[in-house]
Amino acid sequence: MALPPAEQHDLYWAAYFKPALMLHLLRTEVLGPETFDRAFSEYTKAWSFRHPGPADFFRFMEDASGESLDWFWRGWLVTASRLDHAIEAVYPGGGDAPAWVHVRSRGEMLMPAELKLTFADGAEETVRLPVEMWRLGPDFVYRLPAGRTLVAAELDPRRVFPDVDRSNDAWRR
Repeated sequence: MALPPAEQHDLYWAAYFKPALMLHLLRTEVLGPETFDRAFSEYTKAWSFRHPGPADFFRFMEDASGESLDWFWRGWLVTASRLDHAIEAVYPGGGDAPAWVHVRSRGEMLMPAELKLTFADGAEETVRLPVEMWRLGPDFVYRLPAGRTLVAAELDPRRVFPDVDRSNDAWRR
């Protein structure tokens, strides 16, 4: 029996694309290639010709990396949450006034963020914001020292995260 197109699309996403994207982001954006590769190699050796379950993989990756990844597993595998980071407000600063960027997590999925800042003098700076910034709630304010004026701010400039609404990821003065 053939599945309706919508169900085929959902099955393709859930069975193939989502796990591949999850592992890719775990490797490149969360743990880093060196840590992930070492942990994954150890995992495959330890569980070779055995029958591990998901909890075995979770525990092994956390033990090998030394990090608690509950937030990651919950967002990718336990719930059907979506990632939606947004720039809510920006104060450009200038002179003695410090600049700041108010970032909000509008979705339920937690992930680290990357923020590209462009200044009035043409200089650019990319800042990596760790996932721990969401521990106190969905709002985070990144503050810059006084003396620099912001003219643009952009979340996820490399477009690596599966943000569901990119229309709120950039601000321009």
